Amino acid sequence: MSKKILQIAKGELDDNAVWFMRQAGRYLPEYKSLREGKTFTDLLRDPLAISKITSLPLKYLEVDALVVFTDILLPFTKLDYQVSYENGISITSGRNSDFDYYSSLSKGMINVSEEHSDKTIIGVVGGPFTTLSYLYDSGKNGYHKTKAILSSGDESILGDMTEQIVEFARLQANSGADVIQVFDSWLGGVSETFYDKYLKKNESYFVEKIKDLGKPVIFFSEGASHLYSMLLDLRPDVFSIDWRMDLTKFKSLCSECIVQGNMDPNLLGNSDQFLKDETARIMGGGKGFRGHIFNLGHGVLPWTDWRKLALVAKEVQNYDR
Repeated sequence: MSKKILQIAKGELDDNAVWFMRQAGRYLPEYKSLREGKTFTDLLRDPLAISKITSLPLKYLEVDALVVFTDILLPFTKLDYQVSYENGISITSGRNSDFDYYSSLSKGMINVSEEHSDKTIIGVVGGPFTTLSYLYDSGKNGYHKTKAILSSGDESILGDMTEQIVEFARLQANSGADVIQVFDSWLGGVSETFYDKYLKKNESYFVEKIKDLGKPVIFFSEGASHLYSMLLDLRPDVFSIDWRMDLTKFKSLCSECIVQGNMDPNLLGNSDQFLKDETARIMGGGKGFRGHIFNLGHGVLPWTDWRKLALVAKEVQNYDR
């Protein structure tokens, strides 16, 4: 059946389906050879590399979606910042070169969607808080600078970044993405009070603007279970649950949701039998929701053996509903 994940995200299908966050990445055997002699920036500038890396998991995994190979920080290139990925992420003031990363991404995505018309193509964007945290706090260390900026009363940078992320999503939606996944991954680093006072209004506006693009929206944040009751008010089409909360517990918050998740990626080094049992447990937890897409509770880690992911994907596909 074609584009199963798109159909599940739209509430039109109840079936087994699987993809993995960061499935187009360093754990794949051929990724190293594709990157040989190239920087990460080189890859982002190369439509052919984008399409090859995006499609590469299909050689190894029985997945139902391809997640586009890109980076959530590219909207900074539209806001007079330079983004460097070599020797760690660095974002500095100053106009980038005239090179248009968006054009390369669009060309690469169009190639993928034409070559794999039976697969759901998932576009990716960062959420406003998460994206800004890379500017002020390098995406880590409690986000104290980001929080100071957002609680200062100056809403301009948050508003400007939000609009640029929406445009980044629009580009992907127009280039073949069937679904948009929002990674506001680091929202778990704020309190309920901070979210309610400084982020809630903008987050609601942001998700609504993404939904206006006409593609189902998957919303993901890690370590944000204390915010789930408020995040549900965003009304994404699919709520992606991190690995810390059991799906059966999430049912008490939203049994009518379509959910995604949520195997702990740190368990992928365990035995095959353990992974079979864990996959069955999570698939069982997904029953009773309006729909369930199997995934990890965060991205594939670089040390992961692809054969473990292949085993999990096969178990999902063969699960007896």
